[in-house]
Amino acid sequence: MLGIFSLLRIDVVFEAVSLVIGLFIAVQSFRAYRVLGSRGFFLLGVGFAFMSVAMLFRVAVIGFIVTVAGPISRPPLQPLLGLVTVEVVYSVIRVVAYVIFIVAYALPRLRTPQAVQLLYPLLLTIYNPLFEIISAGLLVYLVVETAHNWVSGRPRGSGSIFTGFLALLLSHILFFLTPLNLLYYILGHAAQLVALTMILIGTYEAGSEAKTPPMAQI
Repeated sequence: MLGIFSLLRIDVVFEAVSLVIGLFIAVQSFRAYRVLGSRGFFLLGVGFAFMSVAMLFRVAVIGFIVTVAGPISRPPLQPLLGLVTVEVVYSVIRVVAYVIFIVAYALPRLRTPQAVQLLYPLLLTIYNPLFEIISAGLLVYLVVETAHNWVSGRPRGSGSIFTGFLALLLSHILFFLTPLNLLYYILGHAAQLVALTMILIGTYEAGSEAKTPPMAQI
């Protein structure tokens, strides 16, 4: 069985790869925004920029803790408190990113700035399994919206973005199931990498289509 620090080393590697992909998604989303003039892609870029900041923070802190603490069977209190702190900060920033994603898709329908305030109470979430369920719940809306965009108009890149958010939803479900089997944790990270890769492909495809009408939506 993997020890806590062996598991954290695997976590850092997966998260570092996700960080790089997330940054590329943010860049490609802003590029698509410049090409298409879609506010949705701008918000998508802002959301993934937030997620990248959260991933960078998590990789840096956990990497430091693992390096300093070393491979011991019973980790001291300070590293454990550091892990709890970084998880809280990481979770809050990711929830903010998911709220931004929802605003990106809800805003064209609601056409009101009140959409930003819909899920504000979720920022109080600090318990990780509950956070995974809340994140999954938020992503259900995004999966439905991206599926609708893909099926209705089939704009360039919409199929990849839908697949990406669907895989991201699956990753949170797998993370929630981690107490049942450690394999779910690894599969959750793998699903997250697939999700980010697909969203990156979708934003790249959208931004590469210079002839798409300016009103195209994500």
